[in-house]
Amino acid sequence: MPNVSKWPNDTSALILRIVTGLIFIPHGYAKVFGSGGPSAFAADLPGYHIPAFLGYLAAYAELFGAILLVAGLFTRLDALLLAGTMFVAVFVVQLPDALRDPDGAGHRFPSVMRAVELPLALLAATVALLLLGPGRWSLDFLLRKYVGRAAARPDQTVD
Repeated sequence: MPNVSKWPNDTSALILRIVTGLIFIPHGYAKVFGSGGPSAFAADLPGYHIPAFLGYLAAYAELFGAILLVAGLFTRLDALLLAGTMFVAVFVVQLPDALRDPDGAGHRFPSVMRAVELPLALLAATVALLLLGPGRWSLDFLLRKYVGRAAARPDQTVD
């Protein structure tokens, strides 16, 4: 069987990581450093039956997880946290709110899709990164390669 190049997958992962991270960063920045900080964001969540501590986790994941995602460090963990945040944003917060919107009556599908399009696209991107992994152009790959080399070396003793 011929050796199939991983270049398209690695390039796709790189593009997806960078674009997804760059979209999340300003949202996370606003939650962490905006008016009231993460506590203001977390204070709204109990109204949706979500523990407030998850608001802190989401705010910091959207900022620092996104930065790490761009760099390709802890990519799968970052993607998991961000996917969880977007799952809640789509299915617990925005979708139910959009379905209850009286202005959307008669135009239910377009108004619902307009309400969830960004978090739904980000959910898809983060799930794709979770499955795809960081790719070769990432700090995860470099660290795995470096640690793999260090583990393959025989012990060197100093006399």
